[in-house]
Amino acid sequence: MVPALTELHLHLDGSLYLPWAYETAKRQKAVKDDCTFEDFYMMMYRTDYKTTEEAFLKFDLTCACMQTKKDLHDSVYYLARELQDLGIIYAEVRFASQQHCLGGLSQDEVVSAVLSGVSDAARDYPRVMIRIINCLMHKGNSAKDNDAQNRETIEVTGKYLGKGVVGLDLAGYENNCPFEEYAYLFEIARGYGIPYTIHAGEMGEGKHVMQALDMHADRIGHGIDCVQDESWLKRVVEEQVPLEVCPTSNLSFGFTYVSHPVRQLLEAGAKVTINSDNMMFSQTCASNEYLILSRMGVSDAQLMQCTYNAIDAAFCTEEEKKDLRRRAAEIYADHH
Repeated sequence: MVPALTELHLHLDGSLYLPWAYETAKRQKAVKDDCTFEDFYMMMYRTDYKTTEEAFLKFDLTCACMQTKKDLHDSVYYLARELQDLGIIYAEVRFASQQHCLGGLSQDEVVSAVLSGVSDAARDYPRVMIRIINCLMHKGNSAKDNDAQNRETIEVTGKYLGKGVVGLDLAGYENNCPFEEYAYLFEIARGYGIPYTIHAGEMGEGKHVMQALDMHADRIGHGIDCVQDESWLKRVVEEQVPLEVCPTSNLSFGFTYVSHPVRQLLEAGAKVTINSDNMMFSQTCASNEYLILSRMGVSDAQLMQCTYNAIDAAFCTEEEKKDLRRRAAEIYADHH
């Protein structure tokens, strides 16, 4: 099996280094004083949720660990160390700056703190390149319910674009209101020249993938529900919009590895990339995803193509992509 080298869809708050997250949660009083490491482990790895909304509450706990400049710095720094140890050469780590202002920081200060962690990681873990995606959030029953915070997210992202931040995303519970209500935010983003991916077609609504394409998304987060309609899949393939597929993460939406549509997408000619989504919550990593897919019959050639698809779809510079392609080719040549 060929190794995984890229992560395009990786949530910072769902991929924290567990021992650090536990100590920080205790220090920040985010858990009870008598919470043991085993207790914390079981909270992070729990899967028996009745609803998706209930499962999403886990992010409130990890976000509580990331409300100071130092903790924001350390969260991405330790993740970079882990990614380098796993052999990843490029990762776009996403988080929502608006979720980390509970301690009084502004979104600008939040992004700056995360970028300081990226900078220190680049010094200490130079084999992995980390870039940041900032997330707009689905909140409330209408896009207008979170309008001010989302607009601020766009402004801050525009300020740091090309300085470690490479794009925007729309994350959260995608079925809480009409999806197209968020289109105006991406019109603003396009005015700043900000590339963006959109979470769509993860939670049972394949039509959201079509709506994300209508919003001119550069990539689709997940996108697997496009297989619900032949015409939707056909459009995804024809437009070659990159899909950030996260197989293990999708098991929480009723799939098994065998029934997951990733093989159908590959066979149809979709531009698939393979990612872990949340390394901690899903107890996985990109290399584990490649191993599982290999056991499901996905070939080495297909897995390597997923890596090159990810490099092509990355929001970094063309010069950086050229170097990443060279490094990937050398690693895969040595593998064979």
